[in-house]
Amino acid sequence: MKKEYDLSKLTKRAGKIKVGKDASKIPISLRVDGSVLASLKEEAKRIGIPYQTFIGSVLYRYSTGELVDKKALEIFKALKAS
Repeated sequence: MKKEYDLSKLTKRAGKIKVGKDASKIPISLRVDGSVLASLKEEAKRIGIPYQTFIGSVLYRYSTGELVDKKALEIFKALKAS
């Protein structure tokens, strides 16, 4: 690795920077029970990914309907059968 780099040849891209709201990460503050966070961290470690990435994927899958609460599904089925 060089001690110094010549950045004088760098040029700016033409036009406005295009960033979609879906592409950007938005920092939030969230309070979670310690035991829940510990469980999420353990699972992320078991899978081999950072825990914040894991939490983001769980939230994404839940929001898209891919991840469903089993108890809520049972209640829905019971109500539908009645």
